Amino acid sequence: MPNFFLSSAAGDDDPYVRQLFEDLRRRVASHSTDQRATLSYLSVTDPRAAAPPADALLRLASCDVFVALVSPRYLRNASCGRQWQIFADRLTPGADPAPMIPVAWAGDAETPAGIGTPMTPTDDGSRGLRQLIRLRSLRQDYETFAEALARRIVSVGASDPAPSADPVADFAAVPNAFTPPAADPRVHVVVAAASRAEMDRIREDLDYYGDDGRDWAPYRPDPREPLADRARLIAADRALHAEVSTLDGMADRIERARADHEIVVILCDWWLTQLDDYRTMLADIDRRGLGDAAMLVPASSDDAETMDNLPRLRFGFRRTFRRSSGQSHSLMRTEIGDTDAFDADLAGVLEEARNRLFRAETTGTRDNGVTVAKRPILRGP
Repeated sequence: MPNFFLSSAAGDDDPYVRQLFEDLRRRVASHSTDQRATLSYLSVTDPRAAAPPADALLRLASCDVFVALVSPRYLRNASCGRQWQIFADRLTPGADPAPMIPVAWAGDAETPAGIGTPMTPTDDGSRGLRQLIRLRSLRQDYETFAEALARRIVSVGASDPAPSADPVADFAAVPNAFTPPAADPRVHVVVAAASRAEMDRIREDLDYYGDDGRDWAPYRPDPREPLADRARLIAADRALHAEVSTLDGMADRIERARADHEIVVILCDWWLTQLDDYRTMLADIDRRGLGDAAMLVPASSDDAETMDNLPRLRFGFRRTFRRSSGQSHSLMRTEIGDTDAFDADLAGVLEEARNRLFRAETTGTRDNGVTVAKRPILRGP
Protein backbone atom coordinates (compact mmCIF):
# COMPACT_ATOMS: atom_id res chain seq x y z
CA MET A 1 0.00 0.00 0.00
CA PRO A 2 1.21 3.54 -0.71
CA ASN A 3 2.79 6.05 1.58
CA PHE A 4 1.88 9.70 1.23
CA PHE A 5 3.42 13.09 1.99
CA LEU A 6 0.99 15.56 3.60
CA SER A 7 2.09 19.13 2.93
CA SER A 8 0.71 21.98 5.06
CA ALA A 9 1.59 25.55 6.02
CA ALA A 10 2.20 26.25 9.70
CA GLY A 11 -0.56 28.05 11.58
CA ASP A 12 -2.80 28.00 14.62
CA ASP A 13 -4.68 25.02 13.19
CA ASP A 14 -1.63 22.71 13.29
CA PRO A 15 -3.29 20.32 15.81
CA TYR A 16 -6.13 19.73 13.33
CA VAL A 17 -3.62 19.04 10.57
CA ARG A 18 -1.92 16.48 12.80
CA GLN A 19 -5.30 14.89 13.54
CA LEU A 20 -6.06 14.63 9.82
CA PHE A 21 -2.66 13.08 9.15
CA GLU A 22 -3.14 10.41 11.81
CA ASP A 23 -6.67 9.69 10.54
CA LEU A 24 -5.44 9.31 6.96
CA ARG A 25 -2.49 7.14 7.92
CA ARG A 26 -4.75 4.84 9.93
CA ARG A 27 -7.32 4.61 7.13
CA VAL A 28 -4.70 4.00 4.43
CA ALA A 29 -3.07 1.32 6.59
CA SER A 30 -6.43 -0.38 7.14
CA HIS A 31 -6.58 -1.10 3.40
CA SER A 32 -3.11 -2.65 3.41
CA THR A 33 -1.51 -5.94 4.35
CA ASP A 34 1.94 -4.38 4.68
CA GLN A 35 3.26 -1.50 6.76
CA ARG A 36 4.32 1.00 4.07
CA ALA A 37 1.60 3.43 5.13
CA THR A 38 3.59 3.98 8.32
CA LEU A 39 6.25 5.67 6.15
CA SER A 40 3.83 8.49 5.36
CA TYR A 41 5.11 11.92 6.37
CA LEU A 42 3.57 15.13 7.71
CA SER A 43 5.28 18.39 6.76
CA VAL A 44 4.00 21.51 8.54
CA THR A 45 6.10 24.18 6.88
CA ASP A 46 7.27 27.20 8.85
CA PRO A 47 7.94 30.17 6.51
CA ARG A 48 10.93 31.16 8.68
CA ALA A 49 12.77 27.90 8.03
CA ALA A 50 15.46 28.07 5.35
CA ALA A 51 14.76 24.46 4.35
CA PRO A 52 12.78 21.47 5.61
CA PRO A 53 14.56 18.82 7.70
CA ALA A 54 16.65 16.28 5.81
CA ASP A 55 14.14 13.52 6.48
CA ALA A 56 11.38 15.63 4.92
CA LEU A 57 13.41 16.03 1.72
CA LEU A 58 14.10 12.29 1.70
CA ARG A 59 10.41 11.43 2.02
CA LEU A 60 9.51 14.08 -0.56
CA ALA A 61 11.77 12.28 -3.03
CA SER A 62 10.36 8.82 -2.32
CA CYS A 63 6.67 9.12 -1.38
CA ASP A 64 4.05 7.60 -3.69
CA VAL A 65 1.44 10.34 -3.33
CA PHE A 66 1.65 14.06 -2.47
CA VAL A 67 -1.34 15.59 -0.63
CA ALA A 68 -1.41 19.39 -0.26
CA LEU A 69 -3.73 21.22 2.15
CA VAL A 70 -4.49 24.27 0.02
CA SER A 71 -5.35 27.61 1.64
CA PRO A 72 -4.36 31.24 1.04
CA ARG A 73 -1.64 30.73 3.67
CA TYR A 74 -0.34 27.64 1.89
CA LEU A 75 -0.20 29.37 -1.49
CA ARG A 76 1.74 32.27 0.05
CA ASN A 77 4.31 30.00 1.68
CA ALA A 78 7.39 29.80 -0.53
CA SER A 79 8.58 26.57 1.08
CA CYS A 80 5.23 24.92 0.34
CA GLY A 81 5.56 26.08 -3.26
CA ARG A 82 9.02 24.50 -3.44
CA GLN A 83 7.73 21.23 -1.99
CA TRP A 84 5.04 21.19 -4.66
CA GLN A 85 7.62 21.86 -7.38
CA ILE A 86 9.96 19.11 -6.13
CA PHE A 87 7.21 16.50 -6.32
CA ALA A 88 5.92 17.82 -9.67
CA ASP A 89 9.42 17.44 -11.11
CA ARG A 90 9.29 13.73 -10.29
CA LEU A 91 6.36 13.21 -12.67
CA THR A 92 6.79 12.50 -16.36
CA PRO A 93 6.07 15.67 -18.40
CA GLY A 94 2.60 15.47 -19.88
CA ALA A 95 1.63 12.51 -17.71
CA ASP A 96 -1.48 12.37 -15.55
CA PRO A 97 -0.67 14.30 -12.34
CA ALA A 98 -2.85 11.90 -10.32
CA PRO A 99 -0.22 11.40 -7.57
CA MET A 100 -0.61 15.10 -6.68
CA ILE A 101 -3.81 15.58 -4.69
CA PRO A 102 -4.63 19.16 -3.68
CA VAL A 103 -7.28 19.36 -0.94
CA ALA A 104 -9.23 22.51 -0.05
CA TRP A 105 -8.19 23.15 3.55
CA ALA A 106 -9.83 26.58 3.43
CA GLY A 107 -12.88 27.23 1.30
CA ASP A 108 -11.63 30.60 0.02
CA ALA A 109 -8.37 29.52 -1.63
CA GLU A 110 -8.07 30.56 -5.28
CA THR A 111 -5.54 28.21 -6.83
CA PRO A 112 -3.07 29.49 -9.45
CA ALA A 113 -3.11 28.10 -12.97
CA GLY A 114 -1.48 24.70 -13.21
CA ILE A 115 -2.30 23.65 -9.66
CA GLY A 116 -5.52 21.89 -10.53
CA THR A 117 -8.89 21.84 -8.81
CA PRO A 118 -8.66 20.84 -5.14
CA MET A 119 -10.82 18.11 -3.66
CA THR A 120 -13.55 19.80 -1.63
CA PRO A 121 -15.67 18.31 1.15
CA THR A 122 -18.82 20.04 -0.16
CA ASP A 123 -20.26 20.06 -3.66
CA ASP A 124 -20.36 23.86 -3.87
CA GLY A 125 -16.84 24.29 -2.45
CA SER A 126 -18.08 26.74 0.19
CA ARG A 127 -16.40 24.89 3.04
CA GLY A 128 -12.85 23.71 3.45
CA LEU A 129 -11.76 20.61 5.29
CA ARG A 130 -10.57 22.78 8.18
CA GLN A 131 -14.17 23.72 9.00
CA LEU A 132 -15.31 20.12 8.96
CA ILE A 133 -12.62 18.91 11.31
CA ARG A 134 -13.14 21.75 13.80
CA LEU A 135 -16.94 21.64 14.12
CA ARG A 136 -18.51 18.78 16.02
CA SER A 137 -21.76 19.26 14.11
CA LEU A 138 -19.92 18.43 10.86
CA ARG A 139 -18.10 15.41 12.23
CA GLN A 140 -19.90 12.90 10.02
CA ASP A 141 -19.11 14.98 6.92
CA TYR A 142 -15.46 14.99 7.96
CA GLU A 143 -15.40 11.21 8.44
CA THR A 144 -16.96 10.67 5.02
CA PHE A 145 -14.47 12.97 3.28
CA ALA A 146 -11.45 11.56 5.13
CA GLU A 147 -12.42 8.06 4.05
CA ALA A 148 -12.86 9.18 0.43
CA LEU A 149 -9.46 10.89 0.48
CA ALA A 150 -7.78 7.83 2.01
CA ARG A 151 -9.29 5.57 -0.65
CA ARG A 152 -8.06 7.92 -3.38
CA ILE A 153 -4.55 7.83 -1.92
CA VAL A 154 -4.68 4.04 -1.89
CA SER A 155 -6.04 3.83 -5.44
CA VAL A 156 -3.56 6.27 -6.96
CA GLY A 157 -0.63 4.89 -5.00
CA ALA A 158 -1.39 1.36 -6.14
CA SER A 159 -2.00 2.12 -9.81
CA ASP A 160 0.06 5.24 -10.57
CA PRO A 161 2.66 6.05 -7.87
CA ALA A 162 5.18 8.79 -8.55
CA PRO A 163 8.62 7.55 -9.64
CA SER A 164 11.28 8.00 -6.98
CA ALA A 165 14.08 10.55 -7.31
CA ASP A 166 17.18 11.73 -5.52
CA PRO A 167 16.58 14.23 -2.70
CA VAL A 168 17.25 17.83 -3.77
CA ALA A 169 20.61 19.16 -2.64
CA ASP A 170 19.73 22.88 -2.60
CA PHE A 171 16.15 23.50 -1.46
CA ALA A 172 16.44 27.30 -1.75
CA ALA A 173 17.30 26.98 -5.46
CA VAL A 174 14.04 25.18 -6.24
CA PRO A 175 11.51 27.48 -7.96
CA ASN A 176 8.38 28.34 -6.01
CA ALA A 177 5.45 26.87 -7.93
CA PHE A 178 3.18 29.50 -6.39
CA THR A 179 5.32 32.58 -7.10
CA PRO A 180 2.88 35.49 -6.96
CA PRO A 181 2.68 37.86 -9.92
CA ALA A 182 4.05 41.31 -9.37
CA ALA A 183 0.54 42.78 -9.29
CA ASP A 184 -0.54 40.72 -6.25
CA PRO A 185 -1.51 42.74 -3.15
CA ARG A 186 1.48 43.43 -0.96
CA VAL A 187 1.85 44.52 2.65
CA HIS A 188 5.03 45.95 4.15
CA VAL A 189 5.44 44.81 7.77
CA VAL A 190 7.85 47.18 9.50
CA VAL A 191 9.24 46.14 12.88
CA ALA A 192 9.90 49.20 15.03
CA ALA A 193 11.91 47.48 17.75
CA ALA A 194 15.53 47.37 18.86
CA SER A 195 18.02 44.57 19.40
CA ARG A 196 18.73 42.92 22.74
CA ALA A 197 22.04 44.82 23.00
CA GLU A 198 20.32 48.17 22.48
CA MET A 199 17.48 47.40 24.89
CA ASP A 200 19.98 46.42 27.58
CA ARG A 201 20.49 50.17 28.16
CA ILE A 202 16.91 50.74 29.29
CA ARG A 203 15.31 47.38 30.22
CA GLU A 204 15.91 44.64 32.76
CA ASP A 205 13.88 41.89 31.07
CA LEU A 206 15.49 41.22 27.68
CA ASP A 207 13.83 37.89 26.90
CA TYR A 208 11.59 39.56 24.29
CA TYR A 209 14.49 40.66 22.07
CA GLY A 210 17.10 39.10 19.81
CA ASP A 211 20.13 39.97 17.72
CA ASP A 212 18.00 42.06 15.34
CA GLY A 213 14.90 44.21 15.74
CA ARG A 214 12.98 41.74 13.60
CA ASP A 215 13.49 39.11 16.32
CA TRP A 216 11.20 41.03 18.70
CA ALA A 217 8.68 38.64 20.30
CA PRO A 218 6.59 40.60 22.84
CA TYR A 219 4.35 37.67 23.78
CA ARG A 220 7.06 35.26 24.88
CA PRO A 221 7.25 32.64 26.25
CA ASP A 222 4.15 31.51 24.33
CA PRO A 223 4.56 31.85 21.44
CA ARG A 224 8.32 32.29 21.10
CA GLU A 225 8.43 33.16 17.41
CA PRO A 226 9.04 36.77 16.33
CA LEU A 227 5.90 38.86 16.01
CA ALA A 228 6.72 39.65 12.38
CA ASP A 229 6.43 35.96 11.50
CA ARG A 230 2.98 35.83 13.06
CA ALA A 231 2.01 38.94 11.09
CA ARG A 232 3.17 37.30 7.85
CA LEU A 233 0.94 34.29 8.49
CA ILE A 234 -2.08 36.47 9.23
CA ALA A 235 -1.44 38.48 6.06
CA ALA A 236 -1.10 35.27 4.03
CA ASP A 237 -4.49 34.14 5.33
CA ARG A 238 -5.90 37.25 3.67
CA ALA A 239 -4.12 36.65 0.35
CA LEU A 240 -1.55 39.38 1.04
CA HIS A 241 2.15 38.94 0.28
CA ALA A 242 4.04 40.27 3.32
CA GLU A 243 7.57 41.67 3.28
CA VAL A 244 9.29 42.31 6.63
CA SER A 245 11.74 45.17 7.18
CA THR A 246 13.14 47.41 9.90
CA LEU A 247 12.76 51.15 10.47
CA ASP A 248 15.61 52.09 8.12
CA GLY A 249 14.19 54.32 5.39
CA MET A 250 10.70 53.95 6.84
CA ALA A 251 9.40 57.41 5.95
CA ASP A 252 10.38 57.01 2.30
CA ARG A 253 8.94 53.49 2.25
CA ILE A 254 5.56 54.78 3.44
CA GLU A 255 5.50 57.36 0.65
CA ARG A 256 6.46 54.79 -2.01
CA ALA A 257 3.87 52.33 -0.73
CA ARG A 258 1.21 55.03 -0.80
CA ALA A 259 2.08 55.87 -4.41
CA ASP A 260 2.02 52.18 -5.35
CA HIS A 261 -1.24 51.51 -3.47
CA GLU A 262 0.41 49.08 -1.05
CA ILE A 263 -0.31 48.51 2.63
CA VAL A 264 2.12 49.37 5.41
CA VAL A 265 1.82 47.95 8.94
CA ILE A 266 4.20 49.13 11.67
CA LEU A 267 4.69 46.89 14.71
CA CYS A 268 6.03 49.24 17.37
CA ASP A 269 7.53 48.47 20.79
CA TRP A 270 6.33 50.80 23.57
CA TRP A 271 9.92 51.06 24.80
CA LEU A 272 11.39 52.29 21.52
CA THR A 273 10.64 55.96 22.22
CA GLN A 274 12.92 55.72 25.27
CA LEU A 275 15.95 55.39 22.97
CA ASP A 276 17.03 58.79 21.60
CA ASP A 277 18.02 57.73 18.07
CA TYR A 278 14.85 55.74 17.54
CA ARG A 279 12.67 58.47 19.06
CA THR A 280 14.07 60.95 16.54
CA MET A 281 13.41 58.52 13.70
CA LEU A 282 9.82 57.87 14.81
CA ALA A 283 9.12 61.57 15.31
CA ASP A 284 10.28 62.25 11.75
CA ILE A 285 7.87 59.61 10.47
CA ASP A 286 5.09 61.24 12.46
CA ARG A 287 5.89 64.71 11.06
CA ARG A 288 5.78 63.41 7.50
CA GLY A 289 2.49 61.66 8.24
CA LEU A 290 1.51 58.03 8.60
CA GLY A 291 -1.29 58.43 6.09
CA ASP A 292 -3.08 55.10 5.77
CA ALA A 293 -0.22 53.15 7.32
CA ALA A 294 -1.39 51.06 10.26
CA MET A 295 0.45 50.96 13.58
CA LEU A 296 0.08 48.30 16.25
CA VAL A 297 1.75 48.73 19.65
CA PRO A 298 1.56 45.33 21.36
CA ALA A 299 2.73 44.32 24.81
CA SER A 300 1.91 41.20 26.76
CA SER A 301 -0.21 41.75 29.85
CA ASP A 302 2.18 39.23 31.47
CA ASP A 303 5.18 41.50 30.83
CA ALA A 304 5.42 42.90 34.36
CA GLU A 305 8.16 45.43 33.59
CA THR A 306 6.18 46.98 30.72
CA MET A 307 2.93 47.01 32.68
CA ASP A 308 4.64 48.73 35.64
CA ASN A 309 6.08 51.41 33.34
CA LEU A 310 3.10 51.77 31.01
CA PRO A 311 2.04 55.31 32.09
CA ARG A 312 5.56 56.60 31.38
CA LEU A 313 5.78 54.68 28.12
CA ARG A 314 2.40 55.98 26.95
CA PHE A 315 3.50 59.54 27.65
CA GLY A 316 6.68 59.04 25.63
CA PHE A 317 4.70 57.50 22.79
CA ARG A 318 2.16 60.35 22.63
CA ARG A 319 4.94 62.92 22.77
CA THR A 320 6.72 61.22 19.86
CA PHE A 321 3.59 60.72 17.75
CA ARG A 322 2.04 64.12 18.44
CA ARG A 323 0.32 64.26 15.06
CA SER A 324 -0.76 60.67 14.49
CA SER A 325 -1.97 59.77 17.99
CA GLY A 326 -4.53 62.56 17.92
CA GLN A 327 -6.15 61.63 14.59
CA SER A 328 -9.46 59.84 15.00
CA HIS A 329 -9.22 58.21 11.56
CA SER A 330 -5.76 56.71 12.09
CA LEU A 331 -5.18 52.96 11.97
CA MET A 332 -3.42 52.91 15.33
CA ARG A 333 -4.06 50.22 17.95
CA THR A 334 -2.37 50.32 21.36
CA GLU A 335 -4.26 48.01 23.77
CA ILE A 336 -3.05 44.61 22.56
CA GLY A 337 -2.39 42.44 25.59
CA ASP A 338 -2.28 38.95 24.09
CA THR A 339 -1.96 37.08 20.81
CA ASP A 340 -5.72 36.77 20.33
CA ALA A 341 -6.06 40.55 20.52
CA PHE A 342 -3.11 40.99 18.17
CA ASP A 343 -4.55 38.59 15.60
CA ALA A 344 -7.92 40.34 15.68
CA ASP A 345 -6.46 43.86 15.52
CA LEU A 346 -4.07 43.05 12.69
CA ALA A 347 -6.80 41.35 10.68
CA GLY A 348 -9.01 44.38 11.23
CA VAL A 349 -6.46 47.01 10.19
CA LEU A 350 -5.43 44.97 7.15
CA GLU A 351 -9.03 44.87 5.99
CA GLU A 352 -9.56 48.57 6.68
CA ALA A 353 -6.28 49.53 4.96
CA ARG A 354 -7.22 47.46 1.93
CA ASN A 355 -10.65 49.12 1.79
CA ARG A 356 -9.07 52.58 1.98
CA LEU A 357 -6.67 51.77 -0.83
CA PHE A 358 -9.54 50.45 -2.92
CA ARG A 359 -11.50 53.66 -2.37
CA ALA A 360 -8.42 55.72 -3.24
CA GLU A 361 -7.92 53.78 -6.47
CA THR A 362 -11.59 54.10 -7.36
CA THR A 363 -12.00 57.80 -6.62
CA GLY A 364 -8.45 59.02 -7.17
CA THR A 365 -8.45 60.45 -3.63
CA ARG A 366 -5.47 60.41 -1.31
CA ASP A 367 -5.73 60.15 2.47
CA ASN A 368 -5.65 63.95 2.79
CA GLY A 369 -8.88 64.23 0.79
CA VAL A 370 -7.31 65.77 -2.31
CA THR A 371 -8.52 64.39 -5.62
CA VAL A 372 -5.71 63.63 -8.01
CA ALA A 373 -5.60 62.78 -11.68
CA LYS A 374 -5.36 59.07 -12.25
CA ARG A 375 -2.47 57.90 -14.38
CA PRO A 376 -3.48 56.49 -17.77
CA ILE A 377 -3.19 52.76 -18.28
CA LEU A 378 -1.53 51.87 -21.54
CA ARG A 379 -2.54 48.54 -22.99
CA GLY A 380 -0.60 46.79 -25.68
CA PRO A 381 -2.02 44.87 -28.58
